Amino acid sequence: MAPTVLGAAVAAPAPPVPPTIDELLAPSTLLGAALSPNGTQLAILRVEHTGERMKAYVVLQHADQPKGAPTLVLIGDYDVQQIEWANDERLLIWVDVHKELDGRPTRVRYGDLYFDLPKRRILSMNLDGSESALLFGQEERLLREFDLATVVDTLPEDPDLVLMQAWDSQKGCYLLYKVDVRTGGATFFERGTQATYGWFTQNGVPVVRFDSNRRGTVVSMYTRAPGAQDWTLYRKLRRDELRKFSELEVVGATPDAGVLLVSSQNDGDDGRALRRFDLNKLELSDTIVARSGRDIEGVFIDERCRLIAASFTEDRRDYAFFEPDVKTHFDQLSKVFRNDVNLGFVDVSLNHQRFVLGTTSPTDPGSLWYYDTAGALSLLGQTKPWLNGRLAPTSVRKIKSRDGLDLTTYLTLPVGGGAGPFPLVVMPHGGPELRDSYDFDAFVQAYASKGWAVLQVNFRGSGGYGRAFADAGRKRWGVEMQNDVEDALAATLASGKIDPARVAISGGSYGGYAALMGAVKTPEAYRAVVSIAGVSHLDDFLANARNEDGADSPTYQYWLKTIGDPVADKALLAASSPALRAREIKAPVLLIHGTADAIVPVEQSKTMNKALKAAGNPAKYVQMDWVGHRGWDRFTTRTILNHTIEHIAKAFA
Repeated sequence: MAPTVLGAAVAAPAPPVPPTIDELLAPSTLLGAALSPNGTQLAILRVEHTGERMKAYVVLQHADQPKGAPTLVLIGDYDVQQIEWANDERLLIWVDVHKELDGRPTRVRYGDLYFDLPKRRILSMNLDGSESALLFGQEERLLREFDLATVVDTLPEDPDLVLMQAWDSQKGCYLLYKVDVRTGGATFFERGTQATYGWFTQNGVPVVRFDSNRRGTVVSMYTRAPGAQDWTLYRKLRRDELRKFSELEVVGATPDAGVLLVSSQNDGDDGRALRRFDLNKLELSDTIVARSGRDIEGVFIDERCRLIAASFTEDRRDYAFFEPDVKTHFDQLSKVFRNDVNLGFVDVSLNHQRFVLGTTSPTDPGSLWYYDTAGALSLLGQTKPWLNGRLAPTSVRKIKSRDGLDLTTYLTLPVGGGAGPFPLVVMPHGGPELRDSYDFDAFVQAYASKGWAVLQVNFRGSGGYGRAFADAGRKRWGVEMQNDVEDALAATLASGKIDPARVAISGGSYGGYAALMGAVKTPEAYRAVVSIAGVSHLDDFLANARNEDGADSPTYQYWLKTIGDPVADKALLAASSPALRAREIKAPVLLIHGTADAIVPVEQSKTMNKALKAAGNPAKYVQMDWVGHRGWDRFTTRTILNHTIEHIAKAFA
């Protein structure tokens, strides 16, 4: 019965309208916020979109009057991306430039083809917008380069300079320059090798250099202690599809010369721990902090490299604190947000009294806040306010696998969709040593907007849960790792909220493999299957890694340990390769793959497509030219989602 007021019927509130794909992928209107070095001012970067035109501007706010009248500084029709303070009087604005000075689109050439690609630049300006300068703007020889926006060190002790890297086409390598933030002029500082792609600095001096193989999967980490002249190869590392390193990651500097902070996993460690790394001795210290069954992922330090907290993930982001007062404030703020968001640090004043904070959740793509420890908490803005109240909620559920292993699942139900039962999309994550968490996901929300529930599971072999959990997935592709996905599905079906006759499975990378293998092992469970850049033939995948990276490379050795040995585990690899078991798949399959994928070769989907066609499956293969494994632009993501949703919707009809 409808509610009444004094006898008059009152209409029930209209259910929220689910967002479209274009709304989910639309660019953010809030790009960032930063505290000035002296902690007295806030700079907030915003942009308004009207058709193809943009109006970018900076909101300047006195930190001691966060709700006072702000000052607006107009930047203009620029595709702005990021904001930082160069010093207390000058701002740095990252900009993507889409047109040359003559009006032609900025394009890159591959063979006989041209592709639109923006040039990345940094604009420097006074707080009133005057005396603007383009960093590297005086270097005519470099202006043809596409990326002149990589700051390696802000050089706090030299506020008029920043240390930047830029590719030099003539020399065929990256160079380091000290760039004047007032004039944009650049002075050469150091040269990398042809394989160098980045540096890590301490006090403005490069102390770690990273060189990569051709496809970016193997990185050589070189070190150079303060005062030394030559670089020393410390070790070679595997880099995963998120461009993170296995076993050891430099996460910050310290106030002590020649000592860095690293997240590392040593023999006997249950997970990645935070340690000090001595560049002079090339030694790791004892553990600074660790969390049993979790991996330390990063640190939050101030401008003087004082350690405030180390981050890890439960279901939401969490921290191990080194300053009790900051922990107290963090705990209080977590209660304000009802422990229902990922609360993170963005910036901090030197006295640790003022903070810029960020929050995300399944129903919030991102919000920025200003917090003064005197008690003031102010919302600076939301990245996509048009999505408020329209996103589907997610619940965290703990289950047991069939062999007793504790697993975490995330179930998203359509917003305003009633009690169900709902169609379901099972969405295994990639990696496989990555993980899902309680956070915003555009793919999840796109599926939920169609009235479908979405299930995610951190199966054994996922990252973030420590060594034992990751090791439980070694050489168990298609076996216990796949069982975990099916056990999560069974537990979800038992809730009664899901229509068991309308279940699909869709994933990318390893998730694409798991989608295919799920259709092999339990063909009766799924009405549709989607593999995006997925592995299908394990032996071929290993052979490619060996040919590309070398038999002794950390990447190939990792895959041998994780998937199996082509000789010793030949039967296991064959049994766990969907391309060799295509005849067992009953549901229609959609395969999507980019030709520029450097992680999973496009041949994996071609092989699967051929096997499915031979088996009589009405498979569809979508090949995307010049598209890589990740880091897709909005157009590519929209195309993938449209193909995926069309395929699943047809099967659910």
